[in-house]
Amino acid sequence: MVRLVDVAKTYSGHVAVSALRDVNLDIRRGEMTAIVGPSGAGKSTLLNILGLLDVPTSGRYLLDGTDTSQLGERELTALRAVTLGFVFQAFHLVPHLSCVGNVMLPLAHQGWPRRDRSRLATDALVQVGLAHRLDALPTTLSGGERQRVAVARAIVHSPSVILCDEPTGNLDQENSAHVMDLLRRLVTPERSLIVVTHDGAVSAQADRVVEVVDGAVR
Repeated sequence: MVRLVDVAKTYSGHVAVSALRDVNLDIRRGEMTAIVGPSGAGKSTLLNILGLLDVPTSGRYLLDGTDTSQLGERELTALRAVTLGFVFQAFHLVPHLSCVGNVMLPLAHQGWPRRDRSRLATDALVQVGLAHRLDALPTTLSGGERQRVAVARAIVHSPSVILCDEPTGNLDQENSAHVMDLLRRLVTPERSLIVVTHDGAVSAQADRVVEVVDGAVR
């Protein structure tokens, strides 16, 4: 599903900083992969490249067989919108929109008819156990509920890969366990889950653990 070939990322400035060095990585369909490592090791840079939010300085990134280095910005945006779902530590919900409104956003950007957007968003919220909170505003939700809304938003368009950046970082132990159980159940033979985490309880649930140290993958 995901293949990185000799990927490097260098940030230029007064002093060039090498964030990733000669990364080779394959992630198969239907598996949960945890990305771990110390702060500053390059985990976020790696996740940004996997999420098509950044591009390598050198090397190739193949996503579901597509060589992303051959795509322009518009094509990358379209591929990201269809193939990838994102879950962040800070939830990133729009405060004045209801749960359904927040989950509908990816579909709106893809041009889905409003009736279909509402139906799919409702289905996604039911899937994450929030059928009773469809019209609630984010400010009225617990941290665990907010993250479940974020998960619903990530899956509403049936992506092939879900990318999570410290998805339990703002949650207590009980809610962390609930959210990870939910995410783990989202892995199917056709869908992969990639999680950046410092939490050993999260990485212990992964099918595979990838360690990033000093910009290199072990």
